[in-house]
Amino acid sequence: MDERYQSDSDRNNYDLDTALEKKFHEVQEDISHYRDMDTGPSYHTYDKQMQRQPRSISVQRTSQNRRTSWEDEFDIPDDFGVLDIPDEPYQTAPPEISNKQKKQKSKRKRQKPNSPSQQTKKASAHASEYLPSQSKPIPDEPEESSEERERRYKKKRSMLITTNVGQVMRTCVIGTIMLGGSIFLLIGTRPTESAEENRMLATMPSITAEGIADGSYIEDLMYYYEDTVPGRSYFKQLISDWETYKGLSSEDTVILFIGEITQVEQETIAFTEAETESTTEVTVATGTQTTVESTTVTTTTTEEEIEKDAVEVGDGIVLIETHAISMYGGGFSKGEEYAQSLNNYKSDLGADVNVYSLVAPTSVSFYLPDSYSGYTASEIDNIEHINEYLDGVIAVDAYSTLEEHKSEEIYARTDHHWLPLGAYYAAQTFAEAAGVPFADLTDYTAITKEGYIGSMYTFTKSAVLQDNPEDFTYYIPSNDYTTTYYNTDFTNARDGNLLISLENVEPVSWYLVFMGGDEHITHVSTDVDNDRVLVMVKDSYGNAMVPCLTQSFSEIYVTDMRYFELNAIDFMQDVGATDVLFVMNTFSATGSNCSYLETNRTQ
Repeated sequence: MDERYQSDSDRNNYDLDTALEKKFHEVQEDISHYRDMDTGPSYHTYDKQMQRQPRSISVQRTSQNRRTSWEDEFDIPDDFGVLDIPDEPYQTAPPEISNKQKKQKSKRKRQKPNSPSQQTKKASAHASEYLPSQSKPIPDEPEESSEERERRYKKKRSMLITTNVGQVMRTCVIGTIMLGGSIFLLIGTRPTESAEENRMLATMPSITAEGIADGSYIEDLMYYYEDTVPGRSYFKQLISDWETYKGLSSEDTVILFIGEITQVEQETIAFTEAETESTTEVTVATGTQTTVESTTVTTTTTEEEIEKDAVEVGDGIVLIETHAISMYGGGFSKGEEYAQSLNNYKSDLGADVNVYSLVAPTSVSFYLPDSYSGYTASEIDNIEHINEYLDGVIAVDAYSTLEEHKSEEIYARTDHHWLPLGAYYAAQTFAEAAGVPFADLTDYTAITKEGYIGSMYTFTKSAVLQDNPEDFTYYIPSNDYTTTYYNTDFTNARDGNLLISLENVEPVSWYLVFMGGDEHITHVSTDVDNDRVLVMVKDSYGNAMVPCLTQSFSEIYVTDMRYFELNAIDFMQDVGATDVLFVMNTFSATGSNCSYLETNRTQ
């Protein structure tokens, strides 16, 4: 095999060392020659002053050092290793040197020449200038001392301990919170009533085979635990505090939509006949005047219109500057159901008992800007539709009365109820319809509390309402009366105050000043001697009317249709009712609450 195909390691070591060794000896010979010249200048001075012709000294290639594949790979030139050595003598005489220079030169001669290994390193460094550029090797890092290693180990160990301890602590904290929260939710006291929402909360469902089979028991159980979370009011308040106000500006009025609010298609009365012509008298309220107009209406329709039940308070709310208003959905069919229930009561009670219907409007009828009227149904249309279906029941027109006083503070800005002043005007209208005496407002003692923030703040979570509380003024009757409370089955009689103290009551619950809530039967015995016994069937709107009637009736019994457990007809006859007043807002009369009326009558 040809020598050119020898192993790369042998060939490279041989060729490179041989070439460098020859060049080194040649250079050393020339250097020694110059050093022998006693009268010559120093080596560096010669490089600057001498005039010479170069002489080439090269390494001849033989069969042992012919060009190799290694040189081809790195593109080593053929004249690699050629050194230019001056061949001619100096053209000018070298300058004279001083005695000091001569001594230095003599001293250099006496120094030991470099060893072959050092000379080889110098030659290799000189030859590396002709090699292709390669990345320089990374110098080795200095070896760590034992103290540095120990210090680094302690630092890593400290970091590891800190990380592990942090993970353990986080796990313990999260686990404790979850365990504590679970125990709190399981054994904590569950509320039964929500003052902010003015309703009873869900009750524990009864276990039945049918309920387990159809899944309704599990659904009701989940709703019970969701609706009666311990500390419910506190958490709702906390969430409200976290909320920030967001709204849109419409000219100079700030409008905020909360909940599901859409354009409402106004309902019209539909008949099954192809065409019907009728003449009705309609009450038209305009400002402070009320007129009666006779109108002929011709309605043509092909099928009965589909309608939707009224929304409950809080489903859709519009915040107008600092006034929160619930949007009303309306419901003609529910209004007809309400009217039919009252007709049934009148039929069962007979002609000797006067039955009244007072459907109270809410603030949406008087304070919603006209530009947003498309988002609510007409309360007056629904009230008048109910009145058209009443038979033998006396309709109390509270709407017109309240409209006359809408510039006064008759509705709360931060609550979904009317204020006691609005209830007073409605009670006055009822007293006139019932033909009973009614005390002037000056006969009452007015109590005003500042800082009222009602249920609308809870519903909207609005910082605007929170930052703009209102005054809450209620009126204490001046006549003598006593108040007795009963359970909703008319048992467990106990004396109490008609108007409770608000000293330790949160502002959101100040409307509870009237009888302390809804879940009981209230009996008020007054000093009025007219033998008129009033039974009031109401929702929470009726609560504020009770103090206004203590100077109108001898006896007043108050029941809430949502919680009453007896047969209403039997109860009314047993207490000797001469007058029965159904008072509630439009949301109840044309919403799901109206179904309680028939349940109370037939249970």
